[in-house]
Amino acid sequence: MTSQPSTKSTSIAPLLSTSSSSPFLPGMDAIEKAQLMKQELLDELEEMSTELPPNTLDELIDSLGGPENVAEMTGRKGRVVSKEDGNVQYEARSESDIPLEILNLTEKKRFMDAKKFVAVISEAASSGISLQADRRVKNQRRRVHITLELPWSADRAVQQFGRTHRSNQVTAPEYLFLISELAGEHRFASIVAKRLESLGALTHGDRRAVETRDLSRFNIDNKYGRTALETTMKSIVGLDRPLVIPPGGANSSFFKDIQQALIGVGMLIKDEQLENASLDKDYTSISKFLNRILGIQVDLQNKLFQYFMDTLNHIINNAKKDGVWDMGILDLGSEGENVKKLEARTFIGSFSTGTATTELNKVSSERGLPFETVSTMWQELRTVEEGFFLSNQMRNGKRMAIFVKAAKGVKKNLYQIFRPNTGLQGKLESMQEIKKKYQKVLPKAAEKDWKLQYNSSASQCSHAYWRGNCKRYMVYQSCEVGLRRRTYYILSGSVLSVWSKVEDILATATGPHSKMQILRLKTDDGAKLVGCLIPKNCVPALIAKLSVGATTYSKQFNSADSAVL
Repeated sequence: MTSQPSTKSTSIAPLLSTSSSSPFLPGMDAIEKAQLMKQELLDELEEMSTELPPNTLDELIDSLGGPENVAEMTGRKGRVVSKEDGNVQYEARSESDIPLEILNLTEKKRFMDAKKFVAVISEAASSGISLQADRRVKNQRRRVHITLELPWSADRAVQQFGRTHRSNQVTAPEYLFLISELAGEHRFASIVAKRLESLGALTHGDRRAVETRDLSRFNIDNKYGRTALETTMKSIVGLDRPLVIPPGGANSSFFKDIQQALIGVGMLIKDEQLENASLDKDYTSISKFLNRILGIQVDLQNKLFQYFMDTLNHIINNAKKDGVWDMGILDLGSEGENVKKLEARTFIGSFSTGTATTELNKVSSERGLPFETVSTMWQELRTVEEGFFLSNQMRNGKRMAIFVKAAKGVKKNLYQIFRPNTGLQGKLESMQEIKKKYQKVLPKAAEKDWKLQYNSSASQCSHAYWRGNCKRYMVYQSCEVGLRRRTYYILSGSVLSVWSKVEDILATATGPHSKMQILRLKTDDGAKLVGCLIPKNCVPALIAKLSVGATTYSKQFNSADSAVL
């Protein structure tokens, strides 16, 4: 508090001097001296202007074609415009016949009337502005909404997105979020992602995609994120063993450096008597963690966040192995699988409030890709990099055949991978990574291995195909890893009316299928189904229990895969 006045007095002392070198003339009053000081500061800024970066907004507008091509809707009164001779000039935004008060509305009309095809809008001027591809306006091009900076508030972010996404639009907009690699900036993305998920804007299908063109991967404020943060903080102060190797290796000074940095931002408390650090009471708060690490040096900040994310991924992988990973709502058929309904068994029970109908459905999902289909895709390829590939190494006397196709709508040099048994893979890979494991071949060379794996995957899991045996088969258990055709049992209808019975049956299930899972699907004939996924080993017991005191009947659908429940 006391340092600021002394700093100011030191900086202006030469200007207030009464020596012969003073720029002040005798008889000058305070206003004249202040004006002279202002002019000297402006002259100094003018000399420094060549080293200062240009105004971001002005440079952006200039790069997009200048004010004559860009509709600016902001709260500023003037702007710096680049001239054809290379000079810049400050000019007022208001036009001769248009006052500043309605200029933003005028610019909006020019954009909607297709007189300008680029619009720059700030939060200060966004109230009441709608820029969607409305059917009633001339400019019906699809909007590409680029957010340069995510706001602190998730509600404000959603409100911003709504400027280009409204009713009566021809097409929905495409959103692009610019997020730097700075670890602390994940705070803003995390808040927005969590809010969007709570609104139902992100589906489970989006969440599984490794391509992740949505914000869901930034939502770390959940039970897994809080567990990872607790483990991370405890390992930093030495209360727990690290689950993963820290950046720089186990023998690096990472923990010591991070301790000092976290003490500086208030995430750790230094004990003067014991000469070590202890945890703050809110050390598991994700929002506090992401907010505080903004005050840490960038290099350390990124290392800390990387250590946290590695710990989070380790916890998630363990949850998946143990069968307790919360997958949200599982979408079946959203990634091109051919879903068929094989059989439906209906239970009509009588209750004090009336009758309730529950239905146990048996469905199959075919995700494999026949060689004939992929051959047709090969004929439509456009680049020499795309096509069939065979693995460099042989396993169990077989080679893996894949089909590579350039991905659309993503950055260059990323490709989609298709496999005979599982079809399109979620993860995109670069050609450099693909060529490390595979070599490009003609369709004729890949046909044998492709058809062999496709046909085998109808009943043989990947373990048995590539290794010759499967541990689960050896103990008379089923294994569906790598099968192109999977069977699911889904309980739908009035599930709550029989939930006590369902709960008793599911309590006996063990292994990876013991956790409750909600599934929704759309069959190849357009029928939609939402229900509770029932493990295969629980089906006979569930049928017996639901049949007690209920009217039952079953219906089989025409399919070669159909079998009695």
